[in-house]
Amino acid sequence: MNQRVLKKLVEPISKTVKSFKRSEVECLIRLFYSVVGRTGGKSGNTGLDRNKFRGILNNIFGMTDDTLMDRVFSALDKDNDNSINVKEWVKGLSVFLRGTFEEKLKLCFEVYYLNGDGYISREEIFNMLKNSLYQQSSEEENDEGVKELVEIALKKMTLKKQ
Repeated sequence: MNQRVLKKLVEPISKTVKSFKRSEVECLIRLFYSVVGRTGGKSGNTGLDRNKFRGILNNIFGMTDDTLMDRVFSALDKDNDNSINVKEWVKGLSVFLRGTFEEKLKLCFEVYYLNGDGYISREEIFNMLKNSLYQQSSEEENDEGVKELVEIALKKMTLKKQ
């Protein structure tokens, strides 16, 4: 990637992402393009597809649950074009790596918020936890354990999408 194109990308992204220094934004942009494997064309048309992004979540962050990885992809794909562009990449990593508690909470809500009613229901929490937890014992025992976790979480907090 040539310096002029890189500088044109770093400027606007650095202004919107305060948790990274300009040099860090530049490194993340370079990393993005090395992962995407861009060989030319307009920078705005380049992005990570769902499979490449899932590979990153698995290899770097240790995520293994397909549903959870798909939900994270959807939460970061702000323009809903089934691709994570360089701006979405840097903004997403800023929340993942250096986000405030509120930013991380908002991202978690977006990941677990499935049905559009403004709330995360017991069923939504149950299904996500059930799919995410390692299953060592019988299905019935796991379901009961997940139900207990859901009840504990709901007693601790009630979140409404703002």
